[in-house]
Amino acid sequence: MDSDSAERLPAYAKPLSRRNFLAALAGAGLSLDSSGGSRAESVCRDRGRLSASYRSQEQTPLGKIDPRLLWGTHVEGVAIYDKRFVEALAKEQPRVLAVSKMKFNDLHPLSMAFEGEWRGKSYETWNEVDESFRLAFQIGARVRGDALIWNEGPPSPWVVALAAKRPQGWRDQLHAAFDKYFETLFTHVDALDRQYGAPMMRWCGVVNEPFEPWALEAGKSGWRTGPWLDAFEPASDGVPGYIHQAFECAARYSRASRPALFLNEASCDSDRFGPFMRKALLALVDNLQRRGHKLDSVGLQSHLAPQWMSDPKNPDWRPFRQFLKELSQRGLAIYITELDVNDCGFKDMAERDRIVADYTRSFATAALEQPAVTMITNWDFSDNYSWLRDASAPNAAFPTLGRWADCVADYACPRPTLYDENLAPKPARDALAKALRSRGW
Repeated sequence: MDSDSAERLPAYAKPLSRRNFLAALAGAGLSLDSSGGSRAESVCRDRGRLSASYRSQEQTPLGKIDPRLLWGTHVEGVAIYDKRFVEALAKEQPRVLAVSKMKFNDLHPLSMAFEGEWRGKSYETWNEVDESFRLAFQIGARVRGDALIWNEGPPSPWVVALAAKRPQGWRDQLHAAFDKYFETLFTHVDALDRQYGAPMMRWCGVVNEPFEPWALEAGKSGWRTGPWLDAFEPASDGVPGYIHQAFECAARYSRASRPALFLNEASCDSDRFGPFMRKALLALVDNLQRRGHKLDSVGLQSHLAPQWMSDPKNPDWRPFRQFLKELSQRGLAIYITELDVNDCGFKDMAERDRIVADYTRSFATAALEQPAVTMITNWDFSDNYSWLRDASAPNAAFPTLGRWADCVADYACPRPTLYDENLAPKPARDALAKALRSRGW
C-alpha cells in the first residue's frame, strides 16, 4: 500500500461479517428469528441433557441482590434482537451491559464503514452500537464500552498493511486515525446521551490486553505485539506509546460524558499465568498513575480456566485476593469484566455444570471480599451466544480451543455461562447469586 492509498479505500473496503450483517439488518428493523432458535454464532449444541432440568432456588434478580454492586453481562450481535434472550436477560435486571463493538477496528471509517439498503430499509456501521444502547435504556441498564484499543483485535487490514510496509509518513497517518477515532466515538456517545436524556456509557475500557501471557511465561518483555505497538514509540518509562496516547485521547474527548476509564487485562486469576501477569499489570498501573492519566479502575477479565489451576477441582484464590488488595491500595476501583468458566477440560455434562458453578461461586466470593470490587460482568449470559462457541472465523474460539486452552481430547460443546442454550438457568446462576449475597456489607 502506498502512503496515501488508505485515504482512497472505498466505504465498503472491508466485507461485513455474518454477525455484523445480521445485526445491521436487525438494527434497521428487519426481521430475525425471535423464537429462540437463532444461533448465528454457535457452532455446536449440547450432546445430551441432565437427568432433570435445573430449577433455580434464588428468586431475586441478580441485578437486585446487592444494590451497591454493579452486576451485568456482555451482549453482542444477533443476541440483541433475539426476543426470548432479551426477555430472559431483562428478568435478571442487569445494571450494566458491556458493548464490545466499539473498538477501533469496528468503527473507524476506513476499517468498517458501510451503509446500504435491504428491502427498502437502510443499515450502517453504527447500528449494533446504537441498538445496544437502546436495549440498555429499555431494560434500565447503562453501557460499559469494552474496550476501545486492542492490539490484536483483530487489526484492520489497512492498519496492518501500513505497519508492515511502512511507507513515508505511515506513523503520522496512523496517529491521525487513532486520534480521529476517539473524537468520533465520544461525539457519537454524546449524541446518544442527548437522545436518552442520561449519561449512557458510564464506564469505558480504554486499552485491552496490553500483555501477552505466553510471552511473559517465556521470560520475554510481554507487550502484546501488533500495529499499534509499532506505530507509537515507547515512552521513557518503557510503556508502549499507544497506551499513553489512548488514555490521553479518552480523557480529552470524553469530557462531556465523563465515563470512568479503565485498563482491561486477562489471565491474572490463574496459577499458570497469574504470577507473571499480576506483577506486570501492577507495574503498568504504577507507570500510568505516575504520568497522571485519568485511570479510575482496572478491569480483570476472569475467563476462568480450571486446567490452568494447580488443583483444577479445588482452586486456591488466595494469591488472587492478595493481588486485589495491592490494586486497591493504589486507590482504584476494580471491575470483574468478563466472568465465565472454560469447562473444556471435562467431558461429563453434570460434572461440567458443577465445575462451572463451583468456580463461579468460589471466585466471585473471593473477589467480593475486597471492597474495591464494585462490578461483576458475565461474558456472556447464555451458552448459545457464548464466545467459546464462536466459529465465525478459522481463528475464532471454538475451532482453536484444543490448541490454546489445554482441553481434553474430543472436548464437548462449552457450557460456560449462567443460562443454557435454551435460556434456562443453570446451577452457575444460583452459584453467582450466593456469591453476590456473601458481601453482606
